Amino acid sequence: MTALDAKHPVAAPRLASSAQKLHPQSIHRSGAGQRAVLIALAGDIIVAAIKFFAGFLSGSSAMISEGVHTLIDASTEVILLYGLIVSQRRGTPAHQLGYGREVFFWNFVVAILIFSLGSGVAFLAGLRQIIHPAPIEGHTLNFTVIACSAAVEIIGLREAFRKSKHGRSKESLYQSLVRRRDPTSMTILFGGIAALMGLAVTTLGLLASMATGNAAYDGMASVVIAAILAVTAFKLATESKSLLIGVPADPEIVKGIIGTVAAAGSVKAVNGVVSVHLSPDQLLVAISVAFKPDLNTEELETAIAQIEAGLRVGFPQIVALFIKPQSPEHYAELHGKGAPVTCFARVQNIATTPYTSL
Repeated sequence: MTALDAKHPVAAPRLASSAQKLHPQSIHRSGAGQRAVLIALAGDIIVAAIKFFAGFLSGSSAMISEGVHTLIDASTEVILLYGLIVSQRRGTPAHQLGYGREVFFWNFVVAILIFSLGSGVAFLAGLRQIIHPAPIEGHTLNFTVIACSAAVEIIGLREAFRKSKHGRSKESLYQSLVRRRDPTSMTILFGGIAALMGLAVTTLGLLASMATGNAAYDGMASVVIAAILAVTAFKLATESKSLLIGVPADPEIVKGIIGTVAAAGSVKAVNGVVSVHLSPDQLLVAISVAFKPDLNTEELETAIAQIEAGLRVGFPQIVALFIKPQSPEHYAELHGKGAPVTCFARVQNIATTPYTSL
């Protein structure tokens, strides 16, 4: 037993236990994410084939637009799957923090594809049908395809919703996905919801065309589908852009980290914390800590090692951890009023102080 252990008996196992109690569901499971993407991919390939078959037989532009929409969904899911896989690569000398942000980048690419291809093709198909209406045939086939497609989409959405329930409390699904920094699940969910909305619009367009004998309503439905895809793409691109720039850890995780560090017997105060997501399940964390003044160099090193071990066990998503011993006075001198938000923010009350953001 070291001198530090005798003076301050809080060691790594106890710190880890404290961290796990503060936030027991803090880990994003990439395996579950890959499963959700694979289920959605299989469903979209089947649905796209059925939609194209029915669209070409009936001449419905809205049905063909839906086929294009679903085919692009399948393509984007291949990209999402690739992003999930490559993001797990370990760091290299050229990329020392790893490849976690590949997830954010490929989700941004997906949003661009949905807008440029999905929305663009649907808009052009609808415009052509409005200007030069082509008669629609095989209504029974179209409605059968819509019903089958809706069933497949609902199955995929159900899996995505089930996965997204993990770790949720009373917050909304959207708030949960934003808090967890999980763009892949958000893309699957938004894509599924947009697909169901598109099927509903296609149904209305076909019914209007049948009732009036004017196929232009089918083209109008295709234009509405294009608008739905454009809005979806814009929202996904906005979220991915924010993640690429850099967003902090969930406030509850930050509170857990602060509480774990403050629980160490060698710690006098936690001055501040800066965190940033490298991927949904990878964090970079930097902490300014005021240690008790009676520690010598060896005891200080041991104290830091214990805190690091406790944090890494309690918060496995931390892949880069920096602990800076710093007196409160020196900290206040460096980061007083008017300091940039990228600097540490003084932590005076763990329960009420907002977490530091980048």
